[in-house]
Amino acid sequence: MKRIASLFALAPALTFVACSVPSTPSEDKQIAEPAEPIATEATGELQTIDVGLAVGATAPLDATFQTDDGEKTLAAVLEDGPAVFIFTRSVEWCPFCQTQLKAVNAVVGDLKERGYNLYGVSYDSVASQDRFSKNQMLDYAILSDEGSKAIDAFDIRDPQYTEGKAVGVPYASVIVVDQEGTITAKSVSGDFKKRPTNDQLLAIVDAI
Repeated sequence: MKRIASLFALAPALTFVACSVPSTPSEDKQIAEPAEPIATEATGELQTIDVGLAVGATAPLDATFQTDDGEKTLAAVLEDGPAVFIFTRSVEWCPFCQTQLKAVNAVVGDLKERGYNLYGVSYDSVASQDRFSKNQMLDYAILSDEGSKAIDAFDIRDPQYTEGKAVGVPYASVIVVDQEGTITAKSVSGDFKKRPTNDQLLAIVDAI
C-alpha cells in the first residue's frame, strides 16, 4: 500500500464555516436546526489521528445497519463490492456533515470507475437519512447506525461527548474496506470541522 499521508499534502482540507454551529460538547446540546453552511475555505494539509481499527485489520463484518430494506450486516453490504464509508456525525443537526455528504455526491461516479461503492454512515434514523438523501438527490446510500454499535465496532466514537444529542457520534472518518472485509485505508479527523476534499478522498483510494 502506498503512503496515503504523502498524498494529503498535495490537496487542501476543507474547513466548513456555518452560523450557529456546535463547537463544544455543551453547545451541541443546545443547537436546534443549524443554518446552512455559508462558505468553505482551504486550510492546508489534512491531519489525521490514530484512532480506530488499523489499516490491515478485519472490519467488523457482523456490524449491522438499518436500511429501507431492513437490517443489513457489513458483510452483506460488501457483497456488492469494495466500499468507501463516510462516517459522519448527523444529517440532521451537523452542517459540516451535511456539506460533506452533499459534496461527495460529485465523486460517486469516480469511485465506481475505481471499483468502489460509496456509503454514508450516521447514527440518525432511516427516516431522517431518507429525507436528507431525497432533498439533496444523493446518488449513494446512507446507512443508519442507531445506537452507534457499528461506530463502536470500528472504535471511532468521539469520547468527548457524554451527554446531549452528540453522544454516540463518530470522529469524522473515511474508512475503505475491500470485499473480503479488510480495512485498506482510512482517514480520521480530530477536528469535526475539517473533512477530506473530494480530491483527497480519491487520493485515499488511489493510494491503495
